[in-house]
Amino acid sequence: MDEYMNLKFASLFHDIGKFYQRADNQGKSSHAYDSRYSKLNEEDYGRSGAHSKWSADFTKDYFGDIVEDLVLYHHKPLKSGYPELCKILKKADEHSSKERIDSDEKNDVLLTPLTSIFSRIDLSGKQHEDYYVPLVELDFNNSLHPQKEKIRNGWNLVPQYQQLWAKFEKEFKLLQNKDFESVLAILRKYTSTVPSATYYSESDISLYDHLKTTAAIANCRYIFSKDEKLLQTDDQEVYRIINGDISGIQNFIYRVQTPEDAQSGMSKRLRGRSLYLTLLCEAIASKIILDLNLDSTNILFCGGGRFTIIAPNTQKTEEIINKINLEVNKAFIDNFNAELFLNIVSVKASGDDLGNFDEILSKLTQLLSENKKHKFIGQLEDVFKVESEANYDLCPVCGNKAEGKYCHDCMEHEHLGSVVSNAKYMIKYVSKDKIPKSLFYPKLEIGYAFKRNKKDVIKIVGDNPDVRFTVYKLNDTDFLDFRDEIISDNVSFDFKVIANRIPNIHGTPLYFNHLAEIAKGANKLGVLKMDVDNLGLIFSKGFRHLGEGATSISRISSLSFYLDLFFSGLINQIVDRFSFTAELPQDMECEMKTISFVNEDDEVYKSQTVYRPKDSLPEGEGTSTIHINYSGGDDLLVVGPYDDIIKFAEEFRCRFKKWTADNCDINISAGISIVSPKFPIGKAADMADEELEKSKGCGRDKITVFGDTLMWDSNGHEKGFDEIFEFARYMEDKNESKEVSRGFTHSLLNIWENNYSKKSNISNEEDWTDDIQKRISTKAYIPVFKYKLRLINNREVRDYIDKNGIKLMPWIKTPVSWVSLRLR
Repeated sequence: MDEYMNLKFASLFHDIGKFYQRADNQGKSSHAYDSRYSKLNEEDYGRSGAHSKWSADFTKDYFGDIVEDLVLYHHKPLKSGYPELCKILKKADEHSSKERIDSDEKNDVLLTPLTSIFSRIDLSGKQHEDYYVPLVELDFNNSLHPQKEKIRNGWNLVPQYQQLWAKFEKEFKLLQNKDFESVLAILRKYTSTVPSATYYSESDISLYDHLKTTAAIANCRYIFSKDEKLLQTDDQEVYRIINGDISGIQNFIYRVQTPEDAQSGMSKRLRGRSLYLTLLCEAIASKIILDLNLDSTNILFCGGGRFTIIAPNTQKTEEIINKINLEVNKAFIDNFNAELFLNIVSVKASGDDLGNFDEILSKLTQLLSENKKHKFIGQLEDVFKVESEANYDLCPVCGNKAEGKYCHDCMEHEHLGSVVSNAKYMIKYVSKDKIPKSLFYPKLEIGYAFKRNKKDVIKIVGDNPDVRFTVYKLNDTDFLDFRDEIISDNVSFDFKVIANRIPNIHGTPLYFNHLAEIAKGANKLGVLKMDVDNLGLIFSKGFRHLGEGATSISRISSLSFYLDLFFSGLINQIVDRFSFTAELPQDMECEMKTISFVNEDDEVYKSQTVYRPKDSLPEGEGTSTIHINYSGGDDLLVVGPYDDIIKFAEEFRCRFKKWTADNCDINISAGISIVSPKFPIGKAADMADEELEKSKGCGRDKITVFGDTLMWDSNGHEKGFDEIFEFARYMEDKNESKEVSRGFTHSLLNIWENNYSKKSNISNEEDWTDDIQKRISTKAYIPVFKYKLRLINNREVRDYIDKNGIKLMPWIKTPVSWVSLRLR
């Protein structure tokens, strides 16, 4: 290996000894590390550097003498045989560690688990309870939700450390070609829940995040040193922080026509357009790091059409980001009529600046905002180029030049939306030429393919021996499937979370009209948009209460990772709770529905009976009713039967709160539109977005459904969606059992309409609060309500509705609307 690669691996493993040491036989006279390290003391490895002996012992068997030397002396570079490289590592370690907050007391390392990063967020000044992350490997089939209980006195984490280390070491040995990206993936799997520093520090940064950011910073320092003299100071502007943002995403995805003859592929097309942009964002970030000779550790965040990169502050960096910016925007002008715009900005940073990463992010946000006012500056001639009169057919979906029935892009998006559904592998490749049946970005020379079986993956790699590949196992951290079949220096292995659950019957995807037919009662679709509230504030100010340097590069990286892990990966588990099956389940109460498949002439050529259980099907059985159009970063858009969509919104929010440590400063808002299956889905998504904006405008942490904006949780007299929806389900049950008549239920809506003059278009918190208070204070309806109750014969039911109906009358529109649709 050359010196740069040695530095990369040394940076990545400099603190692996912390993990190894905690798993070692505690309390015994001998240790697992090589006996030749026993003679070393603080003069050799530095204060708090004893873990270096374990780091060196591990790396010597895999990476050679130079890496062993660098990790052993990374606190004392002058002791190293490679002092200049070791100085780079030492300073990178220091700049990555600027987040460390002194603990009020010395912590017992073996009693201290990783504190959830979400526990550290504070915007309101309210006291937050710490939650702790289980000490386990990343496994998307098991719970990684933070727990409130800390390890009690008398317990210790040694057994967990020993078990986790044994798994890590076993899997590491299985990796025959230890290329950097594959090794990084194994570290992510096994060290993401291991605290980095605990002894004199708060334990909210994982070992993985510290190793990753140290490697990224070391890369920058090494490359910078080849252009300029590298000083051993903290005020030299060695780094350049790059922010990229693709604007116009909403219009690009959903501003499509829905002609009758294009309905059949619309769900795949929308999913494909969304994925196209997700992969494009990743490809742009990847192109930048490849051209700068960096690696994926330098991508601090990538998702939701945005990315953040730490790069060396060199002239080449500026030239490359300017070149990529121009080329991608030229492609946006040519292919998408300037509907999309890539905005790339950057700022210089020193080591001191990395300790206040919130200030860097604020500067970048301001630059992005300013740049948006001057879109395509320098390319306006291309934007306003006058074309000759078109003498070709137009695509009925997007209006571009058609190649047959549709344009090339719409056909590609539809294909992409089809192949990603329930795919097991994603193949990323770097090449000047496109591989057949793949998505390819020619300006970036990066492509992607999705496969469902190993045979197809092996064939693609085997047919292209000179192409650089990364093979990702999707939604599964057991990613070394091909360690025996594919042994090549050109192939890396990794795992990736992707929200790709698609309703299907025996592998055949269902269309939106089928999902509407699965709904109970009315054949209606629900479209749901959800978005994390105040995310900019959370990133820029959420850690400030912890003191100087708290908003560090490692904390921002950790926060981004865990948010995206929930939206991109764990959403699949939630979606699976809403399911149906084509086979009648044994011993389960089910609702039978029939869905129809029609041809282009709207004639039914096939019918299929499906069963919706009242409770969730056992894991692995059935298929989801929820179509994930997009989920990643901090937001989502899903489509499904209207009733499951409403239930899903409640379940997703509940799981999100648990995932974010029940922190009152981390919340999510939602908007739901309910439409007929033939309603243009792009317009339905816009309507859901409008409902989401109502939720945010009225104070956030709310859901807007059936046109009413509700708090998620009740607060005294102000009732929330939780209590309102519970009453809705009760009323549905009593209507079905004939204990309550439809007439009585609809009379509640008449009472509501006669007593509450709700303002239209309430869009701010002040008006919303004023409206709620007026609703609560209105009592004129009570005599009429009491009179109507006489229609209910069952006294127990009558008393329940009497008690709860009065409390919930200001929001009775939601329960009545639910019952009306479900029993139609």
